[in-house]
Amino acid sequence: MSKAAALLVETHCTLAAVEALEAEWRTLDGASPDATGFQSFEWCVAWLRCSGIEPRVVTVRDEGRLAMLWPLQIERCWGARIARWIGEPLTQYGDALAAPGADVMRCAAAVETSVASWRDADLVALSRLRADGALAALAHSAAGEEMRAPFVDLAAPPAPRRKSLERRARKLEAFGPVALEEADSPAGREAAALRALAMKQAWLDAHGFVSTGLSAATTPAFVAAAARAGVLRVHCLRVGGEIAAAEMGLAAGGGYRSLLGAFDPRFSEGAPGHALTRAMLAKCAREGMRTYDFLPPGDDYKEVFATGAVSVGARYWPLTLRGRIAAFGFERLRPVAKRLYYALAARGLFTRGRQPERKASAAPGRASHPLLGS
Repeated sequence: MSKAAALLVETHCTLAAVEALEAEWRTLDGASPDATGFQSFEWCVAWLRCSGIEPRVVTVRDEGRLAMLWPLQIERCWGARIARWIGEPLTQYGDALAAPGADVMRCAAAVETSVASWRDADLVALSRLRADGALAALAHSAAGEEMRAPFVDLAAPPAPRRKSLERRARKLEAFGPVALEEADSPAGREAAALRALAMKQAWLDAHGFVSTGLSAATTPAFVAAAARAGVLRVHCLRVGGEIAAAEMGLAAGGGYRSLLGAFDPRFSEGAPGHALTRAMLAKCAREGMRTYDFLPPGDDYKEVFATGAVSVGARYWPLTLRGRIAAFGFERLRPVAKRLYYALAARGLFTRGRQPERKASAAPGRASHPLLGS
């Protein structure tokens, strides 16, 4: 526990201590203008319960009021102990929660003073920071890699449909009636989420891709728990009574964030991913949401729909020499390794068995989403 002026900084290192913050955490998340859902109590605690990873949640109180919360966890990577956002690699946006009117930079400086005294961490990795987020102004070092996070302004006129998509829509309708449905019970959400996860993993396997987030041992249990709790909303596009595509995402801060989408390759000629996205855009608009967020990176299939994008970067704060080495790996080596991996994967070098037909691999929609949470 440490004090900076009238601020009180506390670090919570056990699941029980984190769970004790529930009421205040929920209130702060509901009031925070930068809330994305990935820093919510429900998301973070579901991950901690399923993963068993050590939490390191930092809170800042201003005269007793919770003014800021950093939801961090401690993991070992590249020979270093790294503090990073709870839920990574599935957490797609990293940030602190800040109360309206809070002095963000003063609170952040108090956190930095406290964190600098940690003796069991080598690096603080603040990845996936939105340019419009609470901590965007922090600059411990240059960003290792910047990405685009495309979004749709739901108040803007919808993009005109391409003739090619109209043709695909007719092909999809030839399979039978097309309808969007949302799983509305805990058991239904869990079953639909695990179905979407399995569909996505099958697509990745067929195309020779590996997803850091989806391949994690914790992922199925976490997805099931988050869906049951309602943290994840799950939608399915049924065609002729069968599930042709599915997606799960989070609704928070007046927007919807599309976390994962998948489709059944039997329907690929009808572009079920595109059909699902269009149906979701219309549904979110009817619900009064302001934005539909595709999350990073800025893949081509997202840009077809996007009306704008937010820059997403990273900040790395080494605490030790070992942390400096790990930061170099994150900033310089990992982007190069990812580009090389994509280039080789595009040539089919990682595909198991026969290379999938181009028509299936290039189908619009979420078919071209190679990695989640990398």
